[in-house]
Amino acid sequence: MMGITNRAVACVLVLSISIYTYIFIIFSSSHEPRILLNSEYVGLDQDSETEIEFRSFKIDEINCKKIIEGDDMEIHKFLNRTHDSIPNNETLRKHTMNCEAFKRIYGYDAIINTEEEQQFPIAFNILLYKDVAQVEILLRAIYRPQNYYCLHVDGFSPDVVHKAAEALADCFDNVFIVSKTENISYESFQRLQADINCMSDHLAKSDWKYLLNLPSQQLPLRTNAEIVQILKALNNTNYMQCILGKRTLPNRYTNKFENVYRPNGHYEVVMTYKRHKDPPHGIVVVKGSAYGIFTRGFVNYVVKSQIAKDLLEWCRGVLSPDEYYWSTLNHNPHLQVPGSYKVKCQSKLLLSVYVSWFEKGTDVTKCPGKVVRFICVFGIAALHQLVDSSRKELFANKFELQFSYPAIQCLTEWLRNKTLSPQPIDEHFYKKLYSERTIPKIA
Repeated sequence: MMGITNRAVACVLVLSISIYTYIFIIFSSSHEPRILLNSEYVGLDQDSETEIEFRSFKIDEINCKKIIEGDDMEIHKFLNRTHDSIPNNETLRKHTMNCEAFKRIYGYDAIINTEEEQQFPIAFNILLYKDVAQVEILLRAIYRPQNYYCLHVDGFSPDVVHKAAEALADCFDNVFIVSKTENISYESFQRLQADINCMSDHLAKSDWKYLLNLPSQQLPLRTNAEIVQILKALNNTNYMQCILGKRTLPNRYTNKFENVYRPNGHYEVVMTYKRHKDPPHGIVVVKGSAYGIFTRGFVNYVVKSQIAKDLLEWCRGVLSPDEYYWSTLNHNPHLQVPGSYKVKCQSKLLLSVYVSWFEKGTDVTKCPGKVVRFICVFGIAALHQLVDSSRKELFANKFELQFSYPAIQCLTEWLRNKTLSPQPIDEHFYKKLYSERTIPKIA
């Protein structure tokens, strides 16, 4: 009898322990997700695979705070560091197969969007030719549901790039592929036309206030909320760099340039050694940047005005016309372009973007990264100077996905922290820019 009782007690104990263990496993698995081995990926649903792969993109051991602060030891650890898992066109296409999961996992659903931002929509042109995964990082940094984003994929880009861009755009109502694609070569007219094609598409959207044009290798130095405050301080005026005199590089527009096509279907821009005609409508040529800050009125003028179209036609014979067209329109007061300068141009600062140029013969070792086509591609050592409070630009150019990956992660982390803990901008600085350009000085 005693043996039976002992066996019964033992059975109850074993059963109790089994039930407790089962409850503990269930509870733990729902609260403390474990790291899965590669062999355990088999059988996971697509959402779980996406989340695991997205987490693998993060460099966990990097201390971005120290790097931002300029800690030499931490910077040195990541100067030539590569990461085993970097997003690419293939992973982006795979992750966007389920748009709802993609937006949740990548953080689009959790973006902070203030009332001031909601009342001030911005249009963006993003021109790209590769690395749509880097475009997604840029988009995530500036994304708000009230903004608009036009993606122009170079016509010469491979099909995989076009398909990845389409997959990204298909996940958002306010992100779209440009309706007309250009085949772009370095310094060509088509680079300018690509921006105008996006501008034309944006005009179908009725409520945005300003337009910013970006290459895909830029990243913001300001949060969207800060950009809104800066644009408001500019008080419905454009802002473009202005260069006059010999620094306009007159040989680029006094000589005529043409596209010469090669058997492979590509082309290069060559000088014909013929004199180019003068610009129309008594226009004085002004040099600036390919990138600017454009009011809606300016964009409407570019797309619809016959004067703007005449100048655009003249630009077909100019080398790198995107460095002349915007600034020339903005700095010829007799044209009365909406939002343009009312006095002699003074905008030496390239406000829309910070670029570190290295002209031929200069010391490229001063670039905190590497130099490509005379432009510094920023690495991890550049972040301390990029986030300096004296920096007033909206964006920084440029970053390359493979080379700059640790810098990209730390800069986006810094931006996210600024979004969570906003600080006041130097509003007086931006208002002063507006007043200097619009109010004549009294002698």
